[in-house]
Amino acid sequence: MEKYIGMLVNLPFFAGICPKEMGVLLQSLAAVEERFEKGQVLYRQGDRLKRMGIVLEGSLSLEREDFWGNRSILAVVEAGEVFGEVYACRKDRTLNINVTAQTKTKVLLLDLEPVLEGRPEGRRLNGKARGDEAMRGIYARLAVNLVHILAEKTWFMSRKTEYLSGRGIREKVEAYLSAQARRAGGSQFDIPFNRQELADFLSVDRSALSRELGKMKREGILDYRKNHFRLLAAGCEADRTGD
Repeated sequence: MEKYIGMLVNLPFFAGICPKEMGVLLQSLAAVEERFEKGQVLYRQGDRLKRMGIVLEGSLSLEREDFWGNRSILAVVEAGEVFGEVYACRKDRTLNINVTAQTKTKVLLLDLEPVLEGRPEGRRLNGKARGDEAMRGIYARLAVNLVHILAEKTWFMSRKTEYLSGRGIREKVEAYLSAQARRAGGSQFDIPFNRQELADFLSVDRSALSRELGKMKREGILDYRKNHFRLLAAGCEADRTGD
């Protein structure tokens, strides 16, 4: 756990928390590390996820699967990002998604109950006795950070609705790649998907997606190699202002 302290204190969930307090704070949240192999399903639809997870290494995909086994990727969770926070806050809810390791992955699981209840632990932090008021302050800080994370996730899902609202494959691809270019701050960037995963994310057929990407490449709109893209057309949406 010690090797990840430097990483954790820089994450949004722990914003405002002193590095010297992290060790005991993690104990108070019953932190547990778990490892998963590529392709391993961490949690399935119908499971109860009682803890929030933070990806320490690797990446996860959040997937929805229908009755016939058709898969749709809702999001990818990379190192430093959280998952399962909604279900950790509402333990009575069962998962409506699968959580799958995209690569060999290590996660940190945290019990949010002390944060949600603002329950003081009376622990010693940084070698000094900390009273109930101090602990409540720490948990209150984490609660505010959690609200910010939930707001950011809500914003992301609203953007995905925009990607899927395109009438055709090209419109969906243009909307998604334009957003990635804005996020990267330039016309070149990597996406966290292979072709099948991108097709699942945009809810389109893989072969049709590959054909459309090839056509856009021939038309000089973009260039790509595997998951690295470069937008070329001066008039493409990535050069427009605003979100």
